[in-house]
Amino acid sequence: MGRGGRSAPRAALVLRGIATRSIATRRIATRRIATRGRATRGLVWRVAAMLLMTAAGGAAPGGGGALVAQRPTAARPAPPTAAPAPGRLTGIVRDSLSGGVLAGAVVQVVPPDDPSRIRSVQTGADGRFVVDSLPAGLYLLGFLHPTLDDFGVEAALVQLQLAPGAVVDVELATPSPRTIVAMRCGPGDQGGVWLGVLRAAQGGSLTAPGRVRAQFTEVTVVGNRMERRSPNRFANATETGAFAVCQLPVDQPLRVRGFAGVDSSGVLELRIPGDGMLVRDLWVGRAEPVAPSARGDVGAQLRGAARLRGVVRDAQGKPMPSARVEVVGSGQGGATTTTGQFALQGLPAGSYMLEARALGFEPMRVPVDLVLTREASVEVTMAAATPKLDTLRVRGNADLWAVPPEFEQRRKSGFGRFIDPAWLEERKPQVMADIFRSTPGIVTMPGQMGREQVLMRGTGMTGSCVPAVFLNGLQIPMPDGNLDTVIQPMDVRAVEIYPRAASAPIQFQTRNGCGSIVIWSGARRPPGK
Repeated sequence: MGRGGRSAPRAALVLRGIATRSIATRRIATRRIATRGRATRGLVWRVAAMLLMTAAGGAAPGGGGALVAQRPTAARPAPPTAAPAPGRLTGIVRDSLSGGVLAGAVVQVVPPDDPSRIRSVQTGADGRFVVDSLPAGLYLLGFLHPTLDDFGVEAALVQLQLAPGAVVDVELATPSPRTIVAMRCGPGDQGGVWLGVLRAAQGGSLTAPGRVRAQFTEVTVVGNRMERRSPNRFANATETGAFAVCQLPVDQPLRVRGFAGVDSSGVLELRIPGDGMLVRDLWVGRAEPVAPSARGDVGAQLRGAARLRGVVRDAQGKPMPSARVEVVGSGQGGATTTTGQFALQGLPAGSYMLEARALGFEPMRVPVDLVLTREASVEVTMAAATPKLDTLRVRGNADLWAVPPEFEQRRKSGFGRFIDPAWLEERKPQVMADIFRSTPGIVTMPGQMGREQVLMRGTGMTGSCVPAVFLNGLQIPMPDGNLDTVIQPMDVRAVEIYPRAASAPIQFQTRNGCGSIVIWSGARRPPGK
């Protein structure tokens, strides 16, 4: 209620964060006001001066406008009037990138005729803000947030007229993802796009220029055969860590990784959603490889100071006890308690995949961001495994016993060492260690229970280390180097050996401080031959 018992006028005005024509032609760089602690008055005076000239219909300084003298008139006393009721400004700031709201944004309101009356408020967790006790008049409205600085963009300024006693609701938003994509990738259709910020897991700024890599599988038909390739897409991060990886496939698995000097992330598994836009940050950190013990009964691990706490549940929300969880590529994991909870410490910093396994359930992988400034938390939901029996198909095709086409492609690249079915048939290994004897970079030594271990020569002072093992493209836990517990020699069709992690394809790279062994199973020749 206003003064004298009359209702105060109320107006509902929703502005979509688009400046009027007069403001759009006079945009100014405001993203570092207030949030960076720099002076704002000079910038506000420039905007105020332009708006006052426009509102008065005058020319800009130097425009040659003439002044006309007016005859003075006798001043008459003005009748007493009641002071106009103050207005109120409410609103919300939305994050167009994530589709949510923007908490912690600094909203600034300034009357162009008096920049000294600038008002600043901060949005809450719900993205909303309130500015009370505003005199009626013309205002310029904008907001600041580190997200704008990260991507090097500016939010549009809004001009509004506030009537006496009015309540105005305003909706502001960051620039659309397509606007940022056009800035980073260029105009036109860029396919799927991944936007994000490369961040330092230890906090603060990146210690070196950052780069992001995304790899996917591409199958093409050439003549009467199919070829499979694994193209890479790279993007350099800006000084603030912002990146945009363009021309990616939509709704297909991506294997991504970030680098900044000696810091890096694990290999994450992501997908571009159906709308063609993925917004996700990536954390990079440093890890300390820990070599296996002298007996070789402890696998190489990556250690750090990050912590992770979480819970594993089934599809009905019930906690799952005794589920196995592991940070993929670190060699570290544990089991859940009776309440389905787990806690891991001493983990490498950066973004990784967490894998959960339990008997009778489908394995589940989720990305986790392990930072040093706080303990990370995650919830994993597992679905029950459903047996699926497909129609039995029998084909007489010699290609069924051939090595995978990507095996031959990688052999032609010249990286790594490759063992094909012909070599295996000639040597006829009795144990798995027989396959790797006399192979450069490989060490075989006696292990527990008379079984031989297959190790790799480490770099520097690490000595021998346990390599990462992949069976038919999937990583298999092998903490002691005993390959006979994974597969028998008669079932091996082909082998790929990468003594150095840097030489391995991205899908076979880990951060265990060692190389990788890739084993393909199956018959080495058709029956009867």
